[in-house]
Amino acid sequence: MKIFFLFIVLQLLLFVINTYSQDGWIWQNPYPQGNQLNAIQVDGVNGIAVGLLGTVLRTTSEGINWDILDLGTKENLNDVALLAVSGKGWIVGNKGLIFFTNDYGLTWNQQNSGTTENLYSVSAVSGACVFACGDNGTILKSTDDGNAWVNIPTPFFLRLNSIDHFDCNNAWAAGHGGLIISTTNGGTNWQSHNSSTSLNLYSIDLVDNGYYRACGQSGVITCSTDQGVTWHLENQASGYNLYSVDTKGVEAFSYAAGSTGKILMTTDWGANWNPQTINFSRSLMNIDWQGLYNNIFAVGEFGVILKNSGVGTDFQIMNRGTMHFLFSVHFNNNNLGWAVGDSGTIYRSTNGGELWEEKKVGTNKLNSVFFINNLKGWAVGRNGTILRTTNSGDSWSTLSSGTTSELWAVHFTDELNGWAVGRYSEIRRTTNGGNTWTPQTSPTPNWLYGVYFVNPDKGWAVGLDSTIIHTTDGGQNWIRQITNASNGFRFTNVKFTDEMHGWVTGITGSIFRTTNGSATWQQINSGTTKSLNSIYFTDNQRGWAVGDEGTILKSTDGGLTWHQQFSNVYPHYLTSIWFADSLNGWVVGEGGAIIRTMDGGGVVSVEHDISKEIIPDDFKLFQNYPNPFNPGTRIRWQVPVGSHQVLKVFDVLGREIATLIDEYKPAGSYEVEFSIYSDEGRNLSSGVYFYQLLVSALQSKDGKAGEFIKTRKMILIK
Repeated sequence: MKIFFLFIVLQLLLFVINTYSQDGWIWQNPYPQGNQLNAIQVDGVNGIAVGLLGTVLRTTSEGINWDILDLGTKENLNDVALLAVSGKGWIVGNKGLIFFTNDYGLTWNQQNSGTTENLYSVSAVSGACVFACGDNGTILKSTDDGNAWVNIPTPFFLRLNSIDHFDCNNAWAAGHGGLIISTTNGGTNWQSHNSSTSLNLYSIDLVDNGYYRACGQSGVITCSTDQGVTWHLENQASGYNLYSVDTKGVEAFSYAAGSTGKILMTTDWGANWNPQTINFSRSLMNIDWQGLYNNIFAVGEFGVILKNSGVGTDFQIMNRGTMHFLFSVHFNNNNLGWAVGDSGTIYRSTNGGELWEEKKVGTNKLNSVFFINNLKGWAVGRNGTILRTTNSGDSWSTLSSGTTSELWAVHFTDELNGWAVGRYSEIRRTTNGGNTWTPQTSPTPNWLYGVYFVNPDKGWAVGLDSTIIHTTDGGQNWIRQITNASNGFRFTNVKFTDEMHGWVTGITGSIFRTTNGSATWQQINSGTTKSLNSIYFTDNQRGWAVGDEGTILKSTDGGLTWHQQFSNVYPHYLTSIWFADSLNGWVVGEGGAIIRTMDGGGVVSVEHDISKEIIPDDFKLFQNYPNPFNPGTRIRWQVPVGSHQVLKVFDVLGREIATLIDEYKPAGSYEVEFSIYSDEGRNLSSGVYFYQLLVSALQSKDGKAGEFIKTRKMILIK
């Protein structure tokens, strides 16, 4: 349920937690979501985990089930402290963000930290005293549950990654350069200690029995057994970092977690640190004892949540779904779809991606999947693998491809005619549904990554070294196209909607477009330098492209202009996109990422020229509609003369939020859409904002230069 609040200018806001809106792109796999988690704390049955892009998860079942919460920010959240008895808790994050709960995380309100420095750690114990630390030696302290935060000055300006304390007087912090500092008088004075290392330290943990530990780069674990007076190394090893250390009460048991899925455990006061066996090889950012029930939790990349049931038990992945790298997705309609990836993994959904059924076929990586109807489909991959199903993916048979080259893409025009392309300029064709595959000759030795045919005769394949090849006879003869792209350009995917209209994606944000059947290709400015791995158009106008670091672009004018959508994913590689219609689409990628949209990916900041043929009589900036808005709103204006036009958005303090337009335009009427899913709007909180149009008239009817400026108010309610 969503609860909406009226926003009063300059008043502190209460951000009430609710599940993510179904607008834009939403997570389907893994459960509960796939963004990196930076911290977790579970006390009793209640727990909170936080991570990148404002991710907040809440459990009331000891980590079995999780709800996704929305705090109204997409900034990275870095740490959480939760008090089991009182239900109070704090979350800290980038740009000085601090959130507070007093009901075990059910609702949260933002507190005024008084800083814009990134905050990486928060420490809370019974009572009202709380500490936080972050960039440039920042240490904050509150003695009233965070109603007021005081910036505590220190003589140290290195990044502080972790803070822990016993009471309002005694606190310790650790950071870059092996820095460990402490105070015994509430922060009035700080003392540095010889940590026995100059490597960065990422976590510090204090125990009442006098055992203090910190961990960091190169597997460093440094320990004090005399309440921090002296420190000595317990562990150091190359090849991994340790990001978190935690000790079970006053006992001899401690855990440390870090990169490459490393979890170390000691049961003898640190004399020996032994690696634990887990089925996860990416970074773990935090490890936490569940005090009341003796469980241990760890979280990290791809949103992984690990749990064991106490010392001596194995860690189990609590997430549901796969974390295998997925390379291709295909949907025949709004319900039936497939995805393939690492280790022979094939997934099928019959309900639009809400649930995925796993099929394991061999161990070879699968790079591409294609279905010609609801029953017949093919998948290709490493070592020349070609698989076929005739029963919608219930079972798969292995076909003889005649090659051991890795195959990167497959496409069929009907149940009989298909092509697969791959490494070493490999092209294979079948005319009998895959029973036999015959080689075809490419005019280039370059690897091929994408293939698309509009009928059994006309098709295209793309690959390394700016390669686009074209055939009009089913592949008996292939001709290399000239694109004017620089050599070494790697094209990754190709899509045509008919014989005339096609698009190609590649590295460094490259998009090429043809409207004449590839006689000529036009290079398009995509607005990003991220590599683009897949492209899909539902018609000649509407298309999407996906790529590295969660990039999703959308075009509504045939690929001439592109605007970024908020994918809700970072920093995953997105590898494949498929739409069943203009609204329903899916994207897959790294870490088992599967996201879906049911509204075309949400509103983006897209400019529309709504009246080129009618010249307005005067300048006007219209009220945005809808207003209040969530998630998007439209802003219209008109100018009677050719001019340089600047349209910007500001907050109530006059700070610039976004520049929507900054260019010369002829006389006419225009419209732009502004959305919380755009890059500019994704971190905005509920409140009052202002949009301002500044027109510097370069041409006027009387030959004189002029200027028009107008500002209007709009309200965002989340």
